[in-house]
Amino acid sequence: MSLNPVREAGNVAIYELLGSGDTDRIEKMLGLYAKLFPQYQHYVPRMRRRARFGNEHREGHIVHYWLVEVDGQPAGLRTFRYVRGRRCGLAHSLAVDPAFRKVIAADQTLAVFIIYECLHQVIRDAKQKGDPPLYGMVNEVEPHRLMEHYMRNGLVQLPLKYVEPIFPPEVEGRSRLEELANTRFSPMHIGFLPNPEAKTEIYNREMIINFVEAFLVDHYGLPEQHPVVLEVLETINV
Repeated sequence: MSLNPVREAGNVAIYELLGSGDTDRIEKMLGLYAKLFPQYQHYVPRMRRRARFGNEHREGHIVHYWLVEVDGQPAGLRTFRYVRGRRCGLAHSLAVDPAFRKVIAADQTLAVFIIYECLHQVIRDAKQKGDPPLYGMVNEVEPHRLMEHYMRNGLVQLPLKYVEPIFPPEVEGRSRLEELANTRFSPMHIGFLPNPEAKTEIYNREMIINFVEAFLVDHYGLPEQHPVVLEVLETINV
């Protein structure tokens, strides 16, 4: 199935894959994911299943899987979502193949171009649903030098000690409680890319709690009273 890009800039094209039936591009994206995120490649079967469904398969979430091509070659990927009840986007995986990291699109490096295109997309998602303007895009960022790079390009580092849940490989018959018991947690920074239309200038405790719960509870599915959720919320320094 041939798709039209959701965005083009010169020789760069972005394709939306969820529910597309574009098996070739889906497999190219998953191949890039396994190559560039070897520590997460056990997620690939879950992602392949998810790619069969549309953006709104999960109620209250509008999910996007993007493949970025340069001159028709797979160059990068981005997975992200808009969580309607939290008025924010959540940015998950972002990767650009090293061979394409110096590519310029719309006067930005390819990675920065993708970050801002994701923000524009979730802003459009909210408008299309008639929702209030979202606050912006919340990003899990690792390592520290990458956070510094993104801060130079408009992200705000939020004041808390956050951790990302890393679930174990799937095992048939294992319960959710058993999966949570085998989940490990990796320190991450949280970067926030504001929606310029919302004109948010102060990030108060309630707003940051909302962002943390959007990730840990709504996306990752941890219980609200999970010890790790409570520990992260306690570190919010505002």
